[in-house]
Formats: sequence, structure tokens, C-alpha cells
Amino acid sequence: MICRVCNSVNDPGTKYCIVCGSPFPKESTKVCPNGHVYNASLSKCPYCPSEDLKSKMGQHSDSTETYMQGGKGAPSDKTKIVNTPGQKGSSKTIIVGADTDKEQRGSFPVRKIVGWLITFSNRPEGEDFRILEGRNLISSSTDGDIIVNDPAVSSPHCMVLYRNGKIKIRDEMSTNGTYLNGEEIQEKELNDGDIIKIGMTELKFRSV
Repeated sequence: MICRVCNSVNDPGTKYCIVCGSPFPKESTKVCPNGHVYNASLSKCPYCPSEDLKSKMGQHSDSTETYMQGGKGAPSDKTKIVNTPGQKGSSKTIIVGADTDKEQRGSFPVRKIVGWLITFSNRPEGEDFRILEGRNLISSSTDGDIIVNDPAVSSPHCMVLYRNGKIKIRDEMSTNGTYLNGEEIQEKELNDGDIIKIGMTELKFRSV
């Protein structure tokens, strides 16, 4: 049972909050079959996954649910982690929002494509990399969002950042530097058609 005043966790059936002493009005709460205490004005338990979500997750009746709120392990009205059993005792963890059934839960926010990097340096048929809104780390190893197979490229090498309608490129203290249109740069705005060179790889930037 969660105190509405201080958000502290209390045992079900508690009349007063053990932290702040606020009373729990009996007529304003309900208890679902899984033991979750929630506001009586709601038509269903906000902490239990919907039937549609259960079918998507392949959830079984013996699944367990773990809640997380501020590191206290308490139920939250925004975030729930549902652990569902798999084969041979394995389990999967899906992060879901407790207050929506229409969105596909457990998925990451979709980032908009704002441009591309195109190169013919390493493969004769060419390669292209999507630039998404937010941060795009370019690296020679798997720690990057864009992985360039070039021994002269650092890990990480540079960052392409889309923010407030502008795209910038910034060197991340790489060994061999980041070049834009033949000029070594630390940070500069990208424009359609610009040529980026990192290591032995040339990348042409095309904006959406």
C-alpha cells in the first residue's frame, strides 16, 4: 500500500502510514486478485498488465512481477518491470508503462531519421548509416551507434548530434582527428553534402 502523502510503502490493511502517519481511507482503495492496492475510482488495477499485453509477452499464470520506484522496490504508477518465465527456467524482463494499454510497451522511444552518412571507402558497393535525432556516436567498436570498420578510427571517434533542428559533428578526442571538408575540426555544424573524414574513411552527409 502506497501512502499518497509521502509515497512510502506500507503493508496491505495498514490504517496509518508508518512514515508520516497519514490515514488510509478504506473506502477509497481496492485490492486486485494479485494483491495490488489501488485507487477505487479506477476501473481496473493500474499495476497489472492488460490481457493484450499478456498475450504479446506470452505471459503465464506463474509469472512474477517486480516493481521499481526510486530504488525502493515499490509499485509506481508510471513504471513496472514484468518478469516472465521462458524455457528451461529462463526469464525475460519487459519495462512497461502502467498507465497505458494503447502503446506497445517494453519498446524504446522511436527516434526520427534526420540524415544519412554514405561511404564507398571500405566496400566497393558502398555503405550507408542512418543519423537519428539526438546523439549518434561514431566508433570502430560496438560501443558506437555507427560502427566504422577502419583501424585508423578511434573508439569512440566522433559524435553527430541533432538538436533544435541543427546537426553538429564533434570530435571525441580521437587519435587521428575528425575532418570536415578537408579541415580538422573540434565541433562544427553539418550541412547537406559535407564530406567527413575519419581515419581512412570518407563519409558524405546527406540531410533529410
